[in-house]
Amino acid sequence: MSVVLQSKEMIFPRQRFFAAAAFAAVACVSICGISCKREADAHEERRQDAVAVTLAPAVVAPVQRSVEITGTLFGDEEATVSAKVPGRIVEVLHDVGDRAASGQPLAQIDKTDYELAVAQKNMAMQASLAKLGLTEMPGDDFDLNKVPTVERARLQSANAEAKFNRGRQLFEQKPPLISEQDFADLKTAFEVARSNYQVELLTARSLLADARATRSDLQLEAQRLRDTTVRIPEAATTQSVAKPAPQQYAVATRLVSIGEYVREGTPLFRLVADDPVKYRAQVPEKFHSQVKTGQPVRVQVAAYPEVFPGTVSRISPLVDRTSRTFEVEMLMPNPTGKLQPGSFATGQILTRMQENVTLVPIDALVTFAGVTKVYTVEDGKAVEKKIETGQRVGDNVEVISGLSGAIPVVIEGKNRLATGTPVQPATAATAAPAAK
Repeated sequence: MSVVLQSKEMIFPRQRFFAAAAFAAVACVSICGISCKREADAHEERRQDAVAVTLAPAVVAPVQRSVEITGTLFGDEEATVSAKVPGRIVEVLHDVGDRAASGQPLAQIDKTDYELAVAQKNMAMQASLAKLGLTEMPGDDFDLNKVPTVERARLQSANAEAKFNRGRQLFEQKPPLISEQDFADLKTAFEVARSNYQVELLTARSLLADARATRSDLQLEAQRLRDTTVRIPEAATTQSVAKPAPQQYAVATRLVSIGEYVREGTPLFRLVADDPVKYRAQVPEKFHSQVKTGQPVRVQVAAYPEVFPGTVSRISPLVDRTSRTFEVEMLMPNPTGKLQPGSFATGQILTRMQENVTLVPIDALVTFAGVTKVYTVEDGKAVEKKIETGQRVGDNVEVISGLSGAIPVVIEGKNRLATGTPVQPATAATAAPAAK
């Protein structure tokens, strides 16, 4: 009986132990399940709180440096053609907008009076030449002894000299073979003949000078006659320089009408040579060391969308004391005539190419209170980068400081970010399909 009671006392504690162990196991499983669920919920909550952003890489590339300019277009040559001689306009050959080459006529002044003046001077010259026994103007090396009157006087002088020499020989004989009076007459005749020869030489020289002076008057009148035809000016030439190709001019202004009487110096036409044109602009003095002759230029005008090329041709050595700028002149080819002298134009002087410049998309910029920044992503969180921007290049902008290298930057979702904000990034390429 006692043994049986002992066995029951030993069995009951074991049952209690196993029951407690089973309860503890069930409790542990319940607690672990709750903890894991909480961690999963927290992770899901964090995932749902992350800001969806789109990234695009910054670019490291060479950048063309340039100087922005504004200025005015001018003709390669601009001239006001005036009347060189007075008279009445009888014909106008070109009007506003017409184009003509150098040397071509623009207008005609009545030339009747000038033709008469030329004829008068020509007759006067012929009269002077006739007195010399000539029919045309001799050269500068002309021998006056060939003039008939001079030749006659020379022969008379030579004959008188020969008679005088023979008479002297006779007079010097012992005894003299001619009287003293006869010898004196021969001597006087010789001196008179020699003097007549000198007089004829002077007369011929004077007549030749008059003829040449009359010829100069004739040339002057002939030039005045030619000046009655008003022409486009021609470039001067020298023996060492070949004659240039004719310059094309456009008539910008017509200032005269048919029948109008003009005086010497009266403006008749305003001309402009518009191919090439000159582009003149004022450049700040800080760029004086960067701008050089021969550098390419890109110019735009309000009338046309295209960009016109050009080249820096001249740089003023003087800086304006008031504006602190210096003038730069550029030549612009203008075969189509789209660049009109007098037009306002904007442009760029391409100075140099700079390598390894960091560029970020313009969409990545966040500007507030004068501060510009972009956002990058590190360890799944947004990082703010304050930057200093420079030149715009297409859809990108140069980063001067604050960011370097091809680092991805946020271009979409940036307005919801701050440093440390969790983000869910996607590249621009992968984000495009999701946006549909």
